[in-house]
Amino acid sequence: MIKQLLISIIFIFSISAYGQSYKIIKLVNDQVITNYDLEKRLQLFSILNNVEITDNNIDHYAKEMIKLMVDEKIQIEQIKKYNIKIKESEIKEFTEKILMSSDDAKNIENELKINDINISILEDSIKIQLGWNELSNRLFYRDAEISEIDLKNALSQNPSLSIEQAKYLITQNQVELRSRKLLRDLRAESNIENR
Repeated sequence: MIKQLLISIIFIFSISAYGQSYKIIKLVNDQVITNYDLEKRLQLFSILNNVEITDNNIDHYAKEMIKLMVDEKIQIEQIKKYNIKIKESEIKEFTEKILMSSDDAKNIENELKINDINISILEDSIKIQLGWNELSNRLFYRDAEISEIDLKNALSQNPSLSIEQAKYLITQNQVELRSRKLLRDLRAESNIENR
């Protein structure tokens, strides 16, 4: 499966077998995404999700992954702008949770080694998501408002929730919605070029 993926990606992106000539496929403001970056992210996605990427679905997965990678570049800019710092211990903890959530964690680690995928690719993605979550909470948490109607709806949909749990979920939902809107706005304002 992984060998087929690698062959498909190598063929599609025309990576030279001798000199590994990588090309820029997206420019996001002043940050680049190369075909090599995309190849490694698709391989990581395939291994972590036990998904076979084939000639029939590679276009779909590549488009989705590029969109995610563009968003990450935009998020990195904002994380730096607001000086958000994430502890290495948090990143390691989340990485271990992801790896251990699989039934065959040892096999995943072996697949990463066999396919020359550095675990830092996963750690960098986790760092961006943790940083973005921290930034979103800083920007939007205090402004969240919980109406009686929202609280009643949340409790009726899930009666096992306590009032505090329901308030927390409503607040997190509001933060998430505003965070997505911010990212859409930032994406619209960014200089994103195909290469």
